[in-house]
Amino acid sequence: MKQNYVKVIGINDESRKDAHLSFVHKADGLKGILSSDFDDWSNFDSWESISVQQWIFSRALEVFRGKKIDIKCDCCEHNDLIPNDFESIKKEKCFGKKSAYMIEKVVDEIVLAKARRESDGTYNA
Repeated sequence: MKQNYVKVIGINDESRKDAHLSFVHKADGLKGILSSDFDDWSNFDSWESISVQQWIFSRALEVFRGKKIDIKCDCCEHNDLIPNDFESIKKEKCFGKKSAYMIEKVVDEIVLAKARRESDGTYNA
């Protein structure tokens, strides 16, 4: 993922002036999905809610197209995370950080799909 394109901010944090602000609580059902076990919520294709998948996918498309997004969680008072290392995501409680992780995964899939299309499906990762 492009560095500094996704930032997770808390309830009391201000959004960057050049970023689109997205609220975790406005994605109806997202918290329910992200509350389940890591193996369940980290498998984007298994999500039963199309609207929540669309919310994540829309944020991923914004990042892919070069736009910055700030994800405002409502579980942390302050959070100033610019994701670059999700080593401990399995233990994470913050819905914003989990959302950022999923956005990164979807951006990676978009990049891979684009590369495959551009090379007539012969691209190997």
